[in-house]
Amino acid sequence: RRAPNMGWLTFTFGLERKFKQLCKRLDVVRTHQQQESLKFMSHFHRRFIIRDGKRNAKPEGRLPVELFELRSNGSALCTRLIQVKADASQLNSAFCYILNVPLEGNNEESSAIVYAWIGSKSDADSARLIEQIAEEKFNNPWVSLQVLTEGSEPDNFFWVALGGRKPYDTDADYLNYTRLFRCSNEKGYFTVSEKCT
Repeated sequence: RRAPNMGWLTFTFGLERKFKQLCKRLDVVRTHQQQESLKFMSHFHRRFIIRDGKRNAKPEGRLPVELFELRSNGSALCTRLIQVKADASQLNSAFCYILNVPLEGNNEESSAIVYAWIGSKSDADSARLIEQIAEEKFNNPWVSLQVLTEGSEPDNFFWVALGGRKPYDTDADYLNYTRLFRCSNEKGYFTVSEKCT
């Protein structure tokens, strides 16, 4: 979503040629974030994680707290774990979250706590999946993994990691009314049509 065009140009004028030498048949499909096809998403087995920030940035001092929200739009295949601002106001009872709290040091082997937070109105499938992702993608011998249900959080969850308790949404009724429209000029005149898939 925030990538500069330079990455695409570097691929087109450099890497693509090398890939074509390695593969006899190569189709290049340019895909934008949030517009991925189901075929593309199926390769990730619902473990698609989108992080914020730059790929090669080296953080100085203590590693930042990271909050990830599990969302799926329209289909289970479209499930994504997206990094959001680490703030208690970002929580919503209808969804599940992973909170990654590095405690000390800034190398891979520092001790940390990872919380899987399960909203009281989230569905059972999301609750199962968030635990699996926390176990597979965030766990290691130096990590303490805790699964929390909404309302049973220790004080540390809010005060150490999220800057204190804050009010947050307790439902996601807006999803029942969300509609997607496409604005287009491709017919030579401006049209707005609803996307119903």
